[in-house]
Amino acid sequence: MKIIKLKPYFSEKIWGGQELNNFGYQIPQDKKIGEAWIISAHPNGMSYLDSPGIPHQSLKDFFDQNREEFGNYQGEFPLLVKIITANDFLSVQVHPDDQYAKKHHQSLGKPESWYVLAAPENAQLIYGHHAKTRLELVSMVKNNQWEKLLKKVQIEVGDFVYVDAGKIHAITPGVVVYELQRSSDITYRFYDFEREDEYGKKRSLNIKDSLQVTTVPDSKDQIIKKAEKLIWSSSAFSLYLADVEKKEVFKLSKTEQPYWLQFTVISGEGTIHQEPFKKGESAIGIGNLEDVELVGKMKVLISWIRK
Repeated sequence: MKIIKLKPYFSEKIWGGQELNNFGYQIPQDKKIGEAWIISAHPNGMSYLDSPGIPHQSLKDFFDQNREEFGNYQGEFPLLVKIITANDFLSVQVHPDDQYAKKHHQSLGKPESWYVLAAPENAQLIYGHHAKTRLELVSMVKNNQWEKLLKKVQIEVGDFVYVDAGKIHAITPGVVVYELQRSSDITYRFYDFEREDEYGKKRSLNIKDSLQVTTVPDSKDQIIKKAEKLIWSSSAFSLYLADVEKKEVFKLSKTEQPYWLQFTVISGEGTIHQEPFKKGESAIGIGNLEDVELVGKMKVLISWIRK
């Protein structure tokens, strides 16, 4: 297996701050950075190869030019991984499924998931809604009954939350998540707490699209409390937590055979396939994916899509 480290793209947000410094990143003091796009081939936030002896280029270009090393996967690079740090509420939002996204944006849909890295005591996320019918949803939105509409759930460090397309959601102040999602940047802003931008104007909303794509009644909650080992497996993506004390050999079952692997160290340090890693570093693993050896004291999130 060949390990290739990646340099992230940093996204400035109205709700961002300096917390990404805690992952070893160098965030300028005058910037409110909310997201690190740590494994991304999306044009809105590109990762770049950052390993010795490998030419500097975007992940997208490398993927397009070396598909045989990615299991001959066809189509655009399908996954996007971020670390999101919230100093304030994110906008209340919802994402479209594949059919709606392709029709209106020529894009993939956006199922996504969060693994909670940090959270204040008694933290909650906005996750889902209470409307029983679409007529009730429209009425609540029209009358600004957001407290009545929005559902909140308790979360803590180590929880996993799956956010399917059509699920209303928002990350809340002080929460830090590892986000694994499909490679899509289609977000419909439903509500933004009446915030204004740097020019004193309220930020734009996407009410029409939000109402059309929201699942009604609300979809089933999919939360795994204190997730361990294989956290999630689906047709969209799979995720595994390696909690390495000294040494672990990572091997997937026949049903979980990946095109390639993606690694992010969320705490500690060590080696992955003999390559040194520390907290905040991410990489892709291509080629022969048998028996990946992880050595050290660290937690590593490993993601992939199944063949």
